[in-house]
Amino acid sequence: MFGIIQSLKNSGLFTSIDIIELIDEETVKFVKIEAKVIDGSIFYISELNSLGKEKYSYHWQKKDGKLIMRWDNKPHWKNIATFPHHKHIESSTLPSHRITVAEIIEIIRNHLY
Repeated sequence: MFGIIQSLKNSGLFTSIDIIELIDEETVKFVKIEAKVIDGSIFYISELNSLGKEKYSYHWQKKDGKLIMRWDNKPHWKNIATFPHHKHIESSTLPSHRITVAEIIEIIRNHLY
């Protein structure tokens, strides 16, 4: 969890990193972050680890709210080969592996440069 925050800080891609919620207990780890990207887009992170269960959503959008990409593991796309892991690009839902925030930072970096 703190590694996520450090990765965001070290990337040099974000003008602000707001920790909306943070729970760091023995059986529950939860973080919710809003990070503003240098181009004005916004990257939202929501990650929960509790008793062996993991839920995540990484949502990157333009400043006008239009989706750029979102990765999550909500189990509602059973026809996706990588179920429950998937990504949304505009109106498409595609297979995705269990992506990390570090990987998404590189995707954002490549998109910007």
